[in-house]
Amino acid sequence: MAFTGRAYAREHVIEFFRSSFLPQSISVEVGDTVRFVWQRGEHVVASGEGPEDPDAGVLFDVPIDEANPEFILTIVPSHGEGIAFFDRLHPAQLGFIDITAGERTFRVGVVDNVFLPDLLHIFEGDSVRWEHEPLEGIHTVTSGRSSHPDDNPGALFDVESSEVRPLFVYRFDDAGEYPYFCRPHEHLGMTGMVIVERRFVRGDATRDNEIDMSDAIAMLGELFRGEAAPGCADALDANDDGAIDVSDPVFVLLFLFLGEMTAPPPPFPLPGADRTEDALVCL
Repeated sequence: MAFTGRAYAREHVIEFFRSSFLPQSISVEVGDTVRFVWQRGEHVVASGEGPEDPDAGVLFDVPIDEANPEFILTIVPSHGEGIAFFDRLHPAQLGFIDITAGERTFRVGVVDNVFLPDLLHIFEGDSVRWEHEPLEGIHTVTSGRSSHPDDNPGALFDVESSEVRPLFVYRFDDAGEYPYFCRPHEHLGMTGMVIVERRFVRGDATRDNEIDMSDAIAMLGELFRGEAAPGCADALDANDDGAIDVSDPVFVLLFLFLGEMTAPPPPFPLPGADRTEDALVCL
């Protein structure tokens, strides 16, 4: 009853303006597509770390202009862990496509004495990249609720965010809540929170990494007897409709008796992240 491959691929868009492109970095998975889209100006997008790279243009080297308004790249396993690219007509513009194995990197802007966004929901193994905006003052990205000693400030990270050090990336391997703040602007309310959810197998209500009758029984107990299932709420949503109801144990039973034709949506059969928009979490 095992499935391989990803059920859902995503499309990512990089837009080219007069002399720049945005975003300059993205995180993708194998099977995703990247669409380079013309908006203004003339460009030639090429793989590589710049015109001096001896491998520049090996993967792609294509014009992006009014006559050639888009180029689509499908990510395949041979692309490795990432692809650097640049604009031959504007060589100062460098970009990177980060290819992950299900983990993702999320951006937080450090600008105008705030973190944008100040609340992130991510999963175990994901990373957060704090990016210092140009012409901003000096900030810090400091773990903890505040600078009070009882809050153990800086226990996980305590780094400057400035023109000198504009990027900071931290990987969150354990589920939980991770508050952080800016030391110089704590009094202005410059704080943030990262909530890290657990990875799970959809339909595995008992959290034993397999789906069997005990999972359907646990779901029914949760629904009709008020017995809290040991798994996370998202795992109980077997059909991924964003709610926990009687259709979920029915879905599990259909899978057990009919097999792969009714297999749960991802994450399945291996633990993973559910990045669909709903109110269910797995903490």
